[in-house]
Amino acid sequence: MANSTYTGRGETVVVIDSGWSPTWEAASRVVYQHDYANNDADARNPNADTHGALVTSSILSQAPDLDIVALKVMPDDDSTASGAAIEQALQWVVAHASDYHVVGVNLSLAGGSATSEMTTLLSDELASLAAKRVLVSAAAGNAGQNGTAADVSYFAADHNTICVSASGGDGTMPGWAQRNPGITDLCADGTDIRLTDLAGRTLTANGSSFSTPTVTAAVALAQQEAMALRGSALTQDEFLSLARQTGTPIAGTGYTDLNTQALLAKIGQLYGTTPTVPDPGPGIPATAAATILVNAKGTAAAGVNAHFTLLVDGHAVGSATVGTAAKNYAFTATVSADSAHTVQVQYDNDGFAGGQDRNLLVTSVSVNGHSYAATDAAVTYDKGALDGRDVVKGQSGLWWNGTLVVAADKSLFTAQAHVAELQASDLLGHAVSANPATHETAAHETTDAAGWTADLLPAFQHADHGLHVWHDAHDMAA
Repeated sequence: MANSTYTGRGETVVVIDSGWSPTWEAASRVVYQHDYANNDADARNPNADTHGALVTSSILSQAPDLDIVALKVMPDDDSTASGAAIEQALQWVVAHASDYHVVGVNLSLAGGSATSEMTTLLSDELASLAAKRVLVSAAAGNAGQNGTAADVSYFAADHNTICVSASGGDGTMPGWAQRNPGITDLCADGTDIRLTDLAGRTLTANGSSFSTPTVTAAVALAQQEAMALRGSALTQDEFLSLARQTGTPIAGTGYTDLNTQALLAKIGQLYGTTPTVPDPGPGIPATAAATILVNAKGTAAAGVNAHFTLLVDGHAVGSATVGTAAKNYAFTATVSADSAHTVQVQYDNDGFAGGQDRNLLVTSVSVNGHSYAATDAAVTYDKGALDGRDVVKGQSGLWWNGTLVVAADKSLFTAQAHVAELQASDLLGHAVSANPATHETAAHETTDAAGWTADLLPAFQHADHGLHVWHDAHDMAA
């Protein structure tokens, strides 16, 4: 999926799995390795088709110039990994992320059943990585019961991981794919993924194990582009907001399939070099750029999350589906310069189903770096239709399919206004980086109170659903 400009060069991704194999495309890319299962410095696996090798190959097929750190946490038989080994691997990443320019971690391991965000013994390490803008992609798992289950793997349920559920890549979701509307962040194709080794053999794999590398590769390419264009990496919230905006909705589910090329195009649009706006000449109005961040969360009903459309002066510029955790959703628009404008957050799928009330809660709306609280004096709430009739003061809860209206001051839209990338970056990263020490302490307390230890965690296995080996494109071996 890498385009001609961004291929992951100069960046590193960590694969925490069953090791790597010289049979697959990784030998020249591994810059560090360690085996936490056998406690030695060799993370190679004698099994040519070991799970970790296939996952690594999938990442490199989409970001071919990445460097790889291979941290082996499973024995050579690809059986199970202990929570303690995974924690040790993550602790190494926390300590050495800056040394190797690590931008992402791939966890294609699954175990346990979580129906809401949860804390485990890994939460402090995951919080530390999020604060460093190292994004961790975790597989949701494949124990779905014909689509009726609403749970994901433990690690994927942590607030500081990107929970990846498998899709069919064609607007559908396989019944075995674990997902939860309040936890799943993104979907990616996990069916019939074809991988070719250095001997020319082709394997076809299924599972969220092979959806997750697509997201990991996209993280690497997006971070490379963000660093090149704005000089700073994306936070997890920034990445997810942009990925959801540019992804493909999976009809009737509320989930979104990742579209890497559209994501990279959006980052280029947001942060690409913008020339100074010249005098347009007599009679031609000047324009200004508007970067808008909506901080929102919601509750789902009948498995469908809350959704809103963002409008500027009554014209739609984008939309977003929100989860149960408060996150920022980024939008851009071009407006007339030196004029006031209205920014409107329109809740468009209010409902009640199965005893559940679907709600949308908006905390704030930021316009070119200026944040308006939902209850700010410049904010009003138009109930029902956006018609200026049932207007009350601003509020966070957007009931009755109403619209939150921000009267943004004209001083925010000068002819020289460009994307306020530094302000946006600070705002989006605030929830993760504001007090990492406090976050880590809380994580430990929760872990202790729940009685979690490495020995009490379930065995974590690779999150693949099926693997077929092909000698070539036609002859199946087994």
